[in-house]
Amino acid sequence: MKAEEKIPGGKLVCVEVAASGGNVDSLRITGDFFLHPEDAIARLESALAGEPLTISEADAESKLASALGNAQLIGVSCQDIARLFRRAVG
Repeated sequence: MKAEEKIPGGKLVCVEVAASGGNVDSLRITGDFFLHPEDAIARLESALAGEPLTISEADAESKLASALGNAQLIGVSCQDIARLFRRAVG
């Protein structure tokens, strides 16, 4: 499952979700945005692992923000990623 979007005033973001049994197996976040430090992407991509595909956008955003910690997203937000996640799993 996949969704992508050019964020208004921001960057292109793509979210790919692999799932089984109604739960998220993995999440892949790509695009032309920036993340500092770059290795924080692994924390973001694992933030929703094991969650049900029915997780709300608000709960997904909260989990992503918690995983982001002190890292900084530039050109995209956790809210954008959560919205694309929900669109991908539709």
